[in-house]
Amino acid sequence: MRVLIIGCGYTGKALARRLADGGTPVTGTVRDPAGTAAVEAAGAMPSRLDLEAALATADGRKALTALCAAHDGIVFTAGPLRRGGGFVDFLPPFLDVLKAAGTRPPAFVYISSTGVYGDRGGAWVDETTPPGTELGPRGALRVAAEGALMAAWKEWGLPVRILRPAGIYGPGRHVGLRLAAGTCRAIEPDGPAELPLVVNRIHVDDLAAAADAALTGGAPGEAYVAADDRPASLREVADYAAGLMGLPPPPGEPLSAARARLGDADIHLVADRKRCRNTKLKDGLGVRLRYPTYVEGIRACLRADGLLAAGR
Repeated sequence: MRVLIIGCGYTGKALARRLADGGTPVTGTVRDPAGTAAVEAAGAMPSRLDLEAALATADGRKALTALCAAHDGIVFTAGPLRRGGGFVDFLPPFLDVLKAAGTRPPAFVYISSTGVYGDRGGAWVDETTPPGTELGPRGALRVAAEGALMAAWKEWGLPVRILRPAGIYGPGRHVGLRLAAGTCRAIEPDGPAELPLVVNRIHVDDLAAAADAALTGGAPGEAYVAADDRPASLREVADYAAGLMGLPPPPGEPLSAARARLGDADIHLVADRKRCRNTKLKDGLGVRLRYPTYVEGIRACLRADGLLAAGR
């Protein structure tokens, strides 16, 4: 199998490393030429691709189709992008290009988001839970993208598997870096009468393992929640990391203040109220989490980035 990763960013590079280590040829697309070296270092062959520009011209669509046709598996990690005061998503028009060209790769994995569920008041969600009705702009676009993918599966047989990852963290992207920089704020409810905030996570290496498994396993037309075993509040995780680093717990920040600072479009990325169940990920795809909770994952991240205090 030769795999194409469209949008070879943080998650894409982790997947590229995993696939390349297993002997699978990988191509990773990048918009910025400055990103080619990092893609090469991850073991993938970089390919310059501005998806928006490619979709806008006949020559661009032809080149995009040829690139896809040269690979057996496609992993689409490119999410919604900011444009002006809103967001746009290029997955639906990308699917239209594949359909028009008659290009149907043997495997197609889409990296979606648990943002499709929205805030659930702390309740558990899984693949049987319908999308939320009050979503951020990214979540709404993810729901539309998943709908386009399911239509592609039913109408022209695109063998899609959808992964819905929780908050992605790993080396170079975790709470310990903000603690070290002195910028960490543990977002908390505005008062004791409010429901607690519960956030779900997935280590990037476990997400890469899930994407790898979805390329060859699972069932087409199925979605899989990609989260670890232990939903936890930002306060719980930040205090744990601070303890390992030998630092005091970070200050808290009321949810209303965080919302004013981040805006409605971004607050759901760091403050939420749902618990994601990962049973189908483990039973349906056979994924065994290397970092089943933040306890193992954060410790590994701190060690990788040289932030673990001596003796911890």
